[in-house]
Amino acid sequence: MQLDAKYYLMSSITQSVQFKPWEFTCPDGWQVIPYPGAAYGSHALRERGGGLRVIVDCEAKSDGHPWLHVSVSRKNWTPSHADMARVKADFIGNRYAYAVWPPAEKYVNLHPYCLHLWARWDDTDGRVLPEFSAVLPGIGKSI
Repeated sequence: MQLDAKYYLMSSITQSVQFKPWEFTCPDGWQVIPYPGAAYGSHALRERGGGLRVIVDCEAKSDGHPWLHVSVSRKNWTPSHADMARVKADFIGNRYAYAVWPPAEKYVNLHPYCLHLWARWDDTDGRVLPEFSAVLPGIGKSI
């Protein structure tokens, strides 16, 4: 597959990529890297000075709403909770995001050390599930 040289030249200079329905600016500490999926609206990035890699895209899904998808991986081990929290902060921000565990027959596993975050991209906070966090008497916050 031929890579779009104009995209990569622009990315290396501005680190800004226009998506529909969202505009993505490469967060500090990350670098856009060549990726064949860029021709289809997804883009790959790597953590500067670290081993995290992400692929990010945004498209309408079967519910008719746009969803931001961030695929997060490391070469030799599954990303940690701290890794996922950083990626969520850097790519999704202060809105709800979800990790999905579908039935086993629907699993898609192209990389043995990869996790995914999903965020609905058209609501003010991205919430599509009930609020699960609570303050428990004698314990404090549950999430």
